[in-house]
Amino acid sequence: MFTKDDFTVFHDDTLDGRLKLIREEIDPSFEKIGSDLMSALEKEYQEQFYMKIAKHQRRTRNPPPDTWLAISQDKRGYKKNPHVELGLWPDRYFVTFSLLADAYNRAEFYPKYQDISDQIVQSDWLVSNDHTNPEMLSADHFPDALARYMKVKSSDLVIGFNLMANSQIVKSGNYDQLLFDKFMSLSKFMVQFNH
Repeated sequence: MFTKDDFTVFHDDTLDGRLKLIREEIDPSFEKIGSDLMSALEKEYQEQFYMKIAKHQRRTRNPPPDTWLAISQDKRGYKKNPHVELGLWPDRYFVTFSLLADAYNRAEFYPKYQDISDQIVQSDWLVSNDHTNPEMLSADHFPDALARYMKVKSSDLVIGFNLMANSQIVKSGNYDQLLFDKFMSLSKFMVQFNH
């Protein structure tokens, strides 16, 4: 499925060119791993999940800086709900569990985040307050990221994993299972937050 050549889609700086490459080169991999993830999630949790692959339809001028698939438990969409994404920036793959700034009833999730705070801090996950920026901080920054999410209405809260394009793992190939496993690990937060 995924290969180190995936990142070449970002070499095309035109909107139409990059979108065409994403559709031809990346989306088939998203379809395959997404289907496998949906089956695994439904088997693991005995619940319904919904997948969306980014189509970048609102873009009219600039090419997308990243692309992704998202899975949530709301058929109306993922952006306002707890969800997990798998995607690519020009220099990395990412797998993230996110609640964005405009999440429904976001204050209701604060206690759930507080409940998992120690677990996150003691993990090797990365954290961020901005899903539109690939840079993430080590897990020991989670308390600060949570405090910001609770105070700053425009902030997101993202927990996840990065696999850098220049890493030995990517250069060696055969890392689909790693991305799959990271997605499944983060899915427990999505399910927990939806109950």
